[in-house]
This record gives sequence, C-alpha cells and structure tokens, in this order.
Amino acid sequence: MAIVLGARFVRYGLIAGGLLVAEGSGHADEAIFPPVTSHVLGNLHAADQKEIQAGEIAQKDGQSKAVKDYGKMLVKDHSAAEKNVADLATKERVDLQASTPAIGPNDMGTMASGRGFDKAFAQEMLDDHRKAIAAVTEALNNTVDPQLRKLLTDLLPTLQKHEAAAEQIIDAEANK
Repeated sequence: MAIVLGARFVRYGLIAGGLLVAEGSGHADEAIFPPVTSHVLGNLHAADQKEIQAGEIAQKDGQSKAVKDYGKMLVKDHSAAEKNVADLATKERVDLQASTPAIGPNDMGTMASGRGFDKAFAQEMLDDHRKAIAAVTEALNNTVDPQLRKLLTDLLPTLQKHEAAAEQIIDAEANK
C-alpha cells in the first residue's frame, strides 16, 4: 500500500514538497533573478490546497488518534496559511488562479485506507515537509519582496512543526 499511497502523492504534486518547483524555468540565469512573487504565491496556494485535502483524508482514513490529530492540524494550519497567501495575493494584485500551477484531476479521495495507512501517510508527510522547508528557505533567501519574505518567515515554523509531528508518528509506528 505504501507504493500506491506514494505514487498518488507524487502524481498529484508531492503535496507540500512541490511548493516552489514551478517557480523557475530551469535556465542558468535563474541564480541571478529573485523568485517571482506570483509564482511563489501560486505554488503556496496549490500546496495549501493539497495539504488541506491530505488532512481531511488523514482524519477520515487514519487508524490512530495521532494521525487523525495530525490531519486536523494540517487542515487548520494550511487553511490559515491559505488565508495569508490569498491576502498577500490581493495586496500584490496577483491572480492566484492564473499563478497556480496546473494540476490534473485529483483522486486523492479514493486513496486506499487500512492498517498501513498511518505509516505510509506519515512518511509521505515527512518527505514532503522536508522538501517544502528547503523550497521555502530557498525562496526566503532569494526574494526581494519584503511582504513575501514575511509570509515565508511566518510559514517556516509551521512546516517545521508538521515535519516534527510526522517524525513522531513514524517513531510511534516503528515502536508498535
């Protein structure tokens, strides 16, 4: 089941890990240009939507109280982050719909549940949040937009909290 779970997360954008990947074009010149606020906000918006959906799935399919609580935390924290992203997009006159990377049809709601769900889900969340932390840190270090810098600075501790919580779930699953 971990392979099925992992494949779906990879297929639909590595929930948080894909945060800022679409921001660049892959050219060597990127190192000299700061990240574009609209791209970063669009990617944050997409990631928040995926995290909220993942949290809902965890609340529904999680086997342990820890995973269900983790799901509640994801929904709460990423709903708050989404509000902040939307607020900044409005201030900066960024069209979030136009700036959000295209994502194919989403069937995360059909994700299999069962005994292995908690461990596989927590591992995906750990991996994704580590990637998200790296992406947010990179954007934070390279942006020249002070409002985006504040948003990213405020977001980083939440992502680190999610990473630590996923590690705790994995440790608990290993000790069963």
